[in-house]
Amino acid sequence: MLSLIDRGWIEVRRIAPWTSPSGAKGIQPGEIVPRDQLPAVLEDPANWEYPYDRDWIGELTLVETEAGYKITHRSPEETSE
Repeated sequence: MLSLIDRGWIEVRRIAPWTSPSGAKGIQPGEIVPRDQLPAVLEDPANWEYPYDRDWIGELTLVETEAGYKITHRSPEETSE
């Protein structure tokens, strides 16, 4: 995962609350977890074990960056190059 972060393809973020224009409540990717903090954050199971009876706010999520999107959405012609 760290190599994907180093290449700029993904980010690890904390889930944050979100409110739609209509007022509906939801979640969205929030603040980035700095790369230098990731080993310690990932060592703690409380950061990546998601019990069903808990709110997801503050939990970790992977977010594809624009550079990552360009990799995962390549055409067959681009992939064969």
